[in-house]
Amino acid sequence: MPCKDAMIDKVISLTPDLTIEEALAILEAERIRTAPVLSKDNTLLGMFGFMSVMKKVLPVSVTMADGLEHLDFARGAKPDIANRLKDLKAKTVDCAMDEKPIVLSPDLSVWEGILKLTKHGSPLPVVESQTNTFLGILTEQSAITELEQITSGSS
Repeated sequence: MPCKDAMIDKVISLTPDLTIEEALAILEAERIRTAPVLSKDNTLLGMFGFMSVMKKVLPVSVTMADGLEHLDFARGAKPDIANRLKDLKAKTVDCAMDEKPIVLSPDLSVWEGILKLTKHGSPLPVVESQTNTFLGILTEQSAITELEQITSGSS
């Protein structure tokens, strides 16, 4: 079974020219934490979410792969981090999006998609490899729903 069978194709997306403040309001209103950033011709430009903002406002020593695990030192930095957030919110989404997200091919097996979800988190965009055209997203929920349909015999 390919990823395209388990993906969600009706997705809330963002445009790169939205301000980060506008994008965060959309994410909050839709109760999602990450959304694809698409061009006018439906090409995937990147992924943007709350983690994108956190990575921009927190000190690099916190966000690196083997970064600090305790933030006790940052108590005094709270006003500085708040000011970074305020400044960042006025910028556009393309300044903070992940421009090189892990992407899935529509024909990739759902098992491989699930493996990538467990390694890289959710959601993962599904795109046509030749054109980079956005097709949908694979999430933990959509993968589980597809697996449940198989076990119930309805797919």
